[in-house]
Amino acid sequence: MRTRGGRLAVVASLAAGAALVLGGCGRISAADTGPGTGTGDTSAAGLGFKEYAGAVDYPSVTGPHNKGYVAPREGLRQLVPLGDCALGEGTFANGYRYVNVNWTGSDGCTRLSITPKPRTADQADVPYSMRSGWHGGGLPGDVVVPWDDGSLIGVGATLTRRAPDGEQFRLATLPLTFNTRPEQETADDASVNTAVKVGSLLLIGGGRSVDHVESPYVFASDDAGETVRRVPLPAIDGRQPSTPVGDFGVNGTEVVAFGAAATNAFDFRPSGTIPFWRSADGGEHWTSGEITGMPSGSRVRSVLYASGHWFAVGGHARAGAFYDSLPLVLTSQDAVHWTRTDTSAMGNGEIIAATVDSAHHPVLVGSAPQPKSKPNARTVLCGSVWVGDGTTTAWKRGDLGCSEDPPRTAVTLADGRVLIAGNRDLWVSRSPEPGRGHGP
Repeated sequence: MRTRGGRLAVVASLAAGAALVLGGCGRISAADTGPGTGTGDTSAAGLGFKEYAGAVDYPSVTGPHNKGYVAPREGLRQLVPLGDCALGEGTFANGYRYVNVNWTGSDGCTRLSITPKPRTADQADVPYSMRSGWHGGGLPGDVVVPWDDGSLIGVGATLTRRAPDGEQFRLATLPLTFNTRPEQETADDASVNTAVKVGSLLLIGGGRSVDHVESPYVFASDDAGETVRRVPLPAIDGRQPSTPVGDFGVNGTEVVAFGAAATNAFDFRPSGTIPFWRSADGGEHWTSGEITGMPSGSRVRSVLYASGHWFAVGGHARAGAFYDSLPLVLTSQDAVHWTRTDTSAMGNGEIIAATVDSAHHPVLVGSAPQPKSKPNARTVLCGSVWVGDGTTTAWKRGDLGCSEDPPRTAVTLADGRVLIAGNRDLWVSRSPEPGRGHGP
């Protein structure tokens, strides 16, 4: 189960300052670094991306007079390199509930098709309140991790391994309480938000909510998911932050984990804090830190290492606005001291996905809501891609168009191309030239 959007919906504004993170429980302050040098909007084609409109099988029941609907944070959620293209992981709205599905990439990676194909469930003789629709299929899990032997490990409440020949094997079950009835919003629950392979270790991160108190967790597996064990996360100032682990970033044996949301996620105070953890030994032992002065509603969506720097990226609110997100970029060279960069030149949009291109430059993907002509109009979001140049402040921004189904996820393919996809459309960068990424 993913962390639900209501728990993580946050928005933002920042106070400057800097401090040191000391040992296991330090504190630092975010600081502006001067104006960024990003360029204005251009077409994503100018950055080397080609759009394939309608090339993603839509994850919802549709009909002659029904183009379908997928709630925010449902549908396609992750892309994992597989062969010459990628496997997609996510959910399908079958008319009654959301069920697990996978997408398979075509030759050339210009189409993503739901596999196995959705089918209509014949439940005419079943009372409407008891109908469940198509049960979904593919590798189950909230996050999928590629393994050395060509298999894939799906991580959710239960871990599942898909062998290279497609056969699936059930593995360990996480010792957490997962609420299987979303209508019971006050029940104890858990989320799986991220999982990575570090050496031979599988790391799993997320959060659990018990008696309305949320806390982060990390589990590790030494045997590719056959068994799992809890890894202690050190507290900060004697307390455990009340936000889940949102994402892991990896560079060799160094791992960085960030909390998903700042402390001012819901009350919109002008300044909040967000926790992070660092491991120098592949996730076995961790130190902790806290970034203060975060804009209200700040959320970290992705953590990555690129161009010799750590990046933690997400979104925050425009000053005086609620849920009107701007890019959030935190950077560090040592994963201990973090600085918030000035993203004013990056324009509007919350960063929701990130990857690294063949030149080791960060590629960020996000979207911003388009102003509504009428209050009851459907929400339209305009997507963007930002490509770094090897520094922490310079970005080229490309326009990915506006729709009700903006880009959601991005991945770097085995041949170095970058694939960006949403619930309907996908974009692929051109093949990289020697010594270059996908930029022009």
